[in-house]
Amino acid sequence: MIPRLATRGKLILGTALLFLLVGSLHGAPPLVALSGTILTVLLALYLAFYPTAILLRRKKIELSWWVPPGDQPGGALSADRPFQLHLAFRNHGSRKLRILGTKILAGSGLQLDEKPSATVKRGEQVEVTTTVKPLAAGYQVLHGAALTFGDALGLFDIEAFFPNPIAVKVFPRTVALRGAPVRAVGGALHEQVGLHHVRRRGLSGELRELREHSHGDPFKFIAWKATARRGQLMVRDLENEIVTTHMVLLDVGGGMRQGTLGKTPLDWACDATAALAKAAVANSDRVGLVAFDTRPVCELPPDTGHHHYLQLVDKLLDTRSLVDEDLTDVTAGELVALVARYLAHQEAIDVRVKIAPPLDDARWSSIQAGPDGQLYDVAATGRLCRRLIDLMIGSDKTAKEKRAKLSPLVEPDAQLAPLRQFCRLRGIELPYRSAWEHGKRTVGLQRAVERAVTSAGRPDVVVLVSDLAGFAEDESRAIKALARLRRAAGSVIALVPSAAAFLPPAASPHGVRVRDLMARDQKALVEPGRRLLTRHGITVVEGSPADSLDRLLAGGRRGPVRRAG
Repeated sequence: MIPRLATRGKLILGTALLFLLVGSLHGAPPLVALSGTILTVLLALYLAFYPTAILLRRKKIELSWWVPPGDQPGGALSADRPFQLHLAFRNHGSRKLRILGTKILAGSGLQLDEKPSATVKRGEQVEVTTTVKPLAAGYQVLHGAALTFGDALGLFDIEAFFPNPIAVKVFPRTVALRGAPVRAVGGALHEQVGLHHVRRRGLSGELRELREHSHGDPFKFIAWKATARRGQLMVRDLENEIVTTHMVLLDVGGGMRQGTLGKTPLDWACDATAALAKAAVANSDRVGLVAFDTRPVCELPPDTGHHHYLQLVDKLLDTRSLVDEDLTDVTAGELVALVARYLAHQEAIDVRVKIAPPLDDARWSSIQAGPDGQLYDVAATGRLCRRLIDLMIGSDKTAKEKRAKLSPLVEPDAQLAPLRQFCRLRGIELPYRSAWEHGKRTVGLQRAVERAVTSAGRPDVVVLVSDLAGFAEDESRAIKALARLRRAAGSVIALVPSAAAFLPPAASPHGVRVRDLMARDQKALVEPGRRLLTRHGITVVEGSPADSLDRLLAGGRRGPVRRAG
């Protein structure tokens, strides 16, 4: 950390050198003397500012920060709702410090436009706040802050990075959903009754009404006392309190992730799923989740209660930061180089191999080449990542519970597994795979249906949220999966993101034509899957964030339902 010239200092230095050049060429001693005076004063001011760099090396400056509870119920943070980040600067040195700006390094899901500044006297602490806007739901990490210190005249500055990673949980957006979610006609009796009633045939239940006998009413439902009083046949309508089991099949594939950050189909799908789960829990119904792509990614068996709703939200957030080998588009060399750069910047640890060993050396088994040809020690990187993971998880009684909550990773190379786990915990973003092998998407749908039917038994309502891409590639397998789903579920609705709603707006006539072509291509990609679902009795409803979720679900209830043959 060495002080450098600021913009004003560079201008003064350039002026002094210009005076020196002009004075030397034209033989003007006053200009040369003026140049020398400016350079001498500039050097003296530099020496006066240099002790700030010494204080930084001796760690006399501390930075701490925290996030207060949000304005949502329970203090939760929600996407698109800014929150305050508090920063505290503490000066243990012997001189006043001027912090010109604070550049906060965070993940792409957090937007920070402000660079707070402060003046901290010796032995004091100053607190400042800045506004952070979450663009998307998920686990977001604030990695650290780069502080720029300057002198009183603004001639010099010095930048120092303070690594202090903290993670924040950003909940999905609040989507209004009036009344109950999708309601099955029958429902299922359960050990816990619900808050809604349904008319059911049978002799058990509470009396709903007495009405006149109509053709087809069984004689066992006749209310004989009421019949005797009124002189005409009256029957009893009974109703039971039931619990409905909802199951959400959430597609988290590459097609659902395309678009502007925070405004992708997956963002809308997570918001809609959270709203459905919240409404179901409020009605004492059971709700479960299976997230899938080319395979099931995560699942949560159906249950009820607020704690279960929070678990479901955690599963939704996990789908936003997948690091598995078969789901991310990153090679082994790119992964090692990415983690190595992060460790060098964040932990000041260099895992590069300076001198390549001989070709017959056994150390080559633990050395990986990066995209630029740089060699990295994978074994040392893995050991360091394991140690940092242990520090993040802790060694107390809750450490085992925290490890149990971490979903297993798919990584055949044991040396790279801790690197991927480190990326997940530290919020290091890996690009998601946008292409898949032919037929793999159909396999993922089939396995997701199996998990949903197995965990929920016979779910009353199944909501499939997907762009339907690739479902028709293996039609025979898809037909078997849909037939099983229709046999097991009482009602099935597919919510499909509208192709045009998630494209960026066009600002020119040429942009409008390009946007229309892109929307047409996406519709052509979805159309085979839509026809397949409709042909097998599943109602397909297109929607977007601008549409009311109540209206979409109501449209799904009104749609035709045909059993698979």
